[in-house]
Amino acid sequence: MVNYYNILEVHQEVSTEEIKRSFRTLIKKYHPDIHGPNKLWAESKTKIIIQAYKTLSDTTSREQYDRKYRHILQTSRKPEPAKKAGATESTDDIQVRVRIIFVDLLNGHIHNAIENYENLLKDCVGINLFLHLNHRDFIDCKFLLAEAYEKLEKYDVAINLYEFILEKGKGITHRRHLLHEIKERIRNIYCRNLARYAAPEKALGYYEKVLKLDLYKNENAFIYKKIAECYLELEKYEKALQHLNIALSLKPNLQGTNKLKAKLKQHMSNFAT
Repeated sequence: MVNYYNILEVHQEVSTEEIKRSFRTLIKKYHPDIHGPNKLWAESKTKIIIQAYKTLSDTTSREQYDRKYRHILQTSRKPEPAKKAGATESTDDIQVRVRIIFVDLLNGHIHNAIENYENLLKDCVGINLFLHLNHRDFIDCKFLLAEAYEKLEKYDVAINLYEFILEKGKGITHRRHLLHEIKERIRNIYCRNLARYAAPEKALGYYEKVLKLDLYKNENAFIYKKIAECYLELEKYEKALQHLNIALSLKPNLQGTNKLKAKLKQHMSNFAT
């Protein structure tokens, strides 16, 4: 269960007025408009702050929350009985674990979040997080997980998560900015972190995946040039020339092509672009 008092940075005995003051301070601090490239993180952070404020600023909902929170604390202190073979966790237990992961991600505690996430996957094979979060939180949680794995340089896991969100997000126009950002992240991981250090055969596969992202013409021109460089390294000069010509058709003044042309001239008597 999410600790709303921690979210609002107040203690449990605080007055309603103090909750309001803390809420106003935090909303200003985490307003998405002042966080630039971390806008998505700020939006998610703001969302949970508002949720905490709505719960704790109302007397009735705060009392209900306090009772439930005390119950969970008391239960968590009791020794857990050994589970029978084949026993599974209840839906409520899983939901609590999922929310803890989400809150840790929102607060930037990525090591805790990843550890809890991987333990959850081990304990609940085939778990569908969507069943325990609303659609928006589900997408945000997946995005923040992907971002966490990317920061930890676990690029294969990050790519799988980003591509999953991209597939699920097709046709969702109100989150177009998020999908565009995900495309950029996928492109950067493939080009800067994977293809750059891969053998040319493998790098070609990464670049082909980037082309499927349907990026802008200038970006595609750069990718076709990189593919041409891979084919040149593999001594497949015709294919190298073919992809170089595609790159130049998309962006005639593409930088870095003169060196590539010079190398192709050395190996192709009929070289022409």
